[in-house]
Amino acid sequence: MSKVQICNRALSTYLGVGRINSLTEESAAAEQCNLHYDDTLQYLTEAHWWSFSAKRQVLANEANDREGEWAFKYAIPADALTIRWVNDPQVARHMIEQNQNPDIPRIITADHIYCDVQFAVCEFSALVAETTQFPQYFSDALSAALAANMAMPLTEDIKRARNAMEQAEVKMDRAMALDEQQAPPIGHQTIPSWLSERGIS
Repeated sequence: MSKVQICNRALSTYLGVGRINSLTEESAAAEQCNLHYDDTLQYLTEAHWWSFSAKRQVLANEANDREGEWAFKYAIPADALTIRWVNDPQVARHMIEQNQNPDIPRIITADHIYCDVQFAVCEFSALVAETTQFPQYFSDALSAALAANMAMPLTEDIKRARNAMEQAEVKMDRAMALDEQQAPPIGHQTIPSWLSERGIS
């Protein structure tokens, strides 16, 4: 689904206010879509650890200004929205094999991660802007959430706005449940390719 299609589903399916031809047209609907789309996308991305938004990266070491408190300081990846875990790759591999959470104690500031692990790797959620990378269930949830945010400005109908919010909750719950099914069953986790590519055995 394209961005316009996601917006049109929000407008027509959930709000019943018609459709737009483009996000640059001069209409109240297009204006509201432009106003709410990016914020709604970021909110949904941060609300769950979606499989399609997961990225992993070796962290860049920086001069530590909190020695005595933490051993290492790393730059947060530029496209990271939320950090899922940080660890040494060998330790992370072992913990993943044991179906354990590979995260370690750490502190995150606006731009940095402080921890006690050298040569750390992190997994994080990135903001995916290209709609063709969205699973259908995420596109559905995004349309519903977008409708909930636009309901009152476009309809001025409290009942319709309440219904849009309820539909958004239902779609979000369904999307998260379907996304969690993308992970292998407990006891059958595979070693991520990014670990193998580093020559770790």
